[in-house]
Amino acid sequence: MSLTGSFFLDGIIVLTVVAFLAVIVLWPRLTRPTPWHVAGRVGALALVNLLVLLTAATQLNASYLFFAGWGDLRGAVTGHVAQTSLHRGGGERRAASIAVTGDAASVAAHPPPLTRPVGSTGLVKYVVHGALSGLTGHVLVQLPPGYTSATREHYPVLEAFHGYPSEPLNWVKIFHIGQIVDGVVRAHELRPPVVVMPDVEIPRGVDTEGVNGPAGAPQVETWLTRDVPDWVGQHFRVVANRAAWATIGYSAGGFDAAMATILHPAQYGSGIVLGGYFRPDFGPFYEPFGPTSRLGRRYDLSQTVARQAPPVSLWVETSHADPVSYNSSARLLGATRKPTAVRAVVLQNAGHRDSVWIGLMPQALRWLGENAAGFRP
Repeated sequence: MSLTGSFFLDGIIVLTVVAFLAVIVLWPRLTRPTPWHVAGRVGALALVNLLVLLTAATQLNASYLFFAGWGDLRGAVTGHVAQTSLHRGGGERRAASIAVTGDAASVAAHPPPLTRPVGSTGLVKYVVHGALSGLTGHVLVQLPPGYTSATREHYPVLEAFHGYPSEPLNWVKIFHIGQIVDGVVRAHELRPPVVVMPDVEIPRGVDTEGVNGPAGAPQVETWLTRDVPDWVGQHFRVVANRAAWATIGYSAGGFDAAMATILHPAQYGSGIVLGGYFRPDFGPFYEPFGPTSRLGRRYDLSQTVARQAPPVSLWVETSHADPVSYNSSARLLGATRKPTAVRAVVLQNAGHRDSVWIGLMPQALRWLGENAAGFRP
């Protein structure tokens, strides 16, 4: 019996309705003021409320596939999820180190001192206006420990894209990206980076998928891949080398991470894609172009890699049980050829949820430290 199948879901609904009707029928018999009757009333109400919550939870899970099946649910409880690692294309180290021509952020040799006070967490929030895109959004910056005292050291950049609907603060509040990065750095498996978390949802509430729409529509790709890197390069001590710039994203942000890396190899040498996909998946209220249009073809990343493979390396997570990411990831793996390199971690039975991706982040960051020269400790 499937966790998301109609038999199980309909059965829970029927059981809830039957329990509710049973309480109505039996309630007159439970009104006597004896301890047993009081306990019966409490138990009946608790059972009905529990079944109502269970009905809501199972319906939400079927819609969003937080848990793809009983095995996935069991794995979430035990912490054990079977995985397979696949390699496609060229070597990851070689892909990330090949020189590429194209637009890349200008990096100041001596950026101005920080104008915002930096607390013990190293997290600073800014409002940034993009000169090229015309968009204005929030950008969170997680500075590595010692940034304010090591006045001459330059750092690699990890640009982190959140999912939809979400906000940059999710990386801090839910993913705890600062603590996870610091743990991998302390283990000497990653060079400490500046973590940059820009708004992806511009305008707020619209699922733009991080792409540039036609004239008059939001130019979010330009904001993420040109304006934000330019701003970072002018305000922070960062390395001016694509091997020291990488992306990371989950779900819709995973598409953004793949898109930024594949379409802008002069800026980013590596990308980490957690439960992402490789062509836009717009919501019901915003679809700026069709899949067969010029822009649709541009953002079909599997076709892009098949046509002209960029020298970048990707770490990709998906699961056989994740319909959001699996088929799209399989198409990318089938299209990948040198000099693009893909390390795919394929889980046997996992859903599309934060806890899966949070558990895999240290593994992905260790891969980054091993294969991108700018992140190598």
